[in-house]
Amino acid sequence: MNLYHIYRNEQHTLLYHGIMYFLMGVGMLLVVETLFYFPLLLFIPALTNLYLSQSIKKEIRKATRLYYENIPVSSHSLIGVKTKEGFFYLKTNGWSSYSLQRTSLINNPKHFVFHRKDKMPLTLCKWSRRIVIAHEETKLEYKLKYHSTTAIEWRSEENGDTILLYKGNKRWVLNYKGVNRLSLQKGFLPQSFQKLFDSHHSHITFFEAYSEADDWLLIFLWLVDSDYFLTS
Repeated sequence: MNLYHIYRNEQHTLLYHGIMYFLMGVGMLLVVETLFYFPLLLFIPALTNLYLSQSIKKEIRKATRLYYENIPVSSHSLIGVKTKEGFFYLKTNGWSSYSLQRTSLINNPKHFVFHRKDKMPLTLCKWSRRIVIAHEETKLEYKLKYHSTTAIEWRSEENGDTILLYKGNKRWVLNYKGVNRLSLQKGFLPQSFQKLFDSHHSHITFFEAYSEADDWLLIFLWLVDSDYFLTS
């Protein structure tokens, strides 16, 4: 899926919600005239969603250029984009290779699906201090052992494997089994793409030790991205 499609889907979702709330408010005004102030509350989310649907046009204009232009793909980086549709990892030409979407409104645990291009999706359940990933034919369970503003450590109770995320020079580095695999930073993009993306996107860099078999580690980068609001 291209960045253009992602933003277009988000715009349609916001527009649908705005119209739905607006019609509900009008219908309740006609039915309960004496309690007119209560239906008026529905116009607040209606107008908010309609405004957001209109304001996203700027992003669609940028994404349209990615859709029609032939932009070379960077082989060592991805761009993280957070939308209401889900969280997407994009190549620098705007095409999505990975996406993470919530599948249940239950909060304890939260259920997600990690979609991977040309691979089977991974399901995961997230508690406040524990995450379980259905990885191929096995289940990977990691518990949060340490958390601060500069370092986060997840450890497997089964085999003792450690995923360490630590804050380096303006970036978060993901270290798995004692080797740096990925890094994440806010709003840093190659100059040629800066005009196409806004600063609220995050930038993921692959180290030499990274391989395609490690793509499930992007889930832990998403945890840092969401906890520290890099893409908000």
